[in-house]
Amino acid sequence: MRIDLSKDQYLTLVKLLQLGNWPLGMTEADHELVSKAEGLEQYIFSLAKDFEAGDEIYFDKEEDYYYLSENLKDTVESIIDEYEEEVFWDQLTHKLATIDLKREIDINASIEQKINRLFQLKARYEKYFLENGLDKIDIL
Repeated sequence: MRIDLSKDQYLTLVKLLQLGNWPLGMTEADHELVSKAEGLEQYIFSLAKDFEAGDEIYFDKEEDYYYLSENLKDTVESIIDEYEEEVFWDQLTHKLATIDLKREIDINASIEQKINRLFQLKARYEKYFLENGLDKIDIL
């Protein structure tokens, strides 16, 4: 089988590989999967010149390893940073709302009532943090 890609499609694939492999490296994921993913990534990177993208990926002979150019690396890292920022606020507001929900909700309340109240509490925290950030938070 053969897949024909344009340079732009190839670079999109490279970015997607980086984004997909990033969480694998941050977890205790299946080591076999991590190894296979890194091998696939290196293989795809090795094709850069075939796609006239040699300026975006370079080979370090000493390390026998392909790396992204600073420009491409910065692009991927900015996507990761934006994602992490969104996840941080979503997780923080969800966890705080869950704590409040456990303190106030009647154990006999319906699932629908619990979910509705959770979303109300989450919205309250979202509004608070949108207005104040973390500046007014004191943790003992």
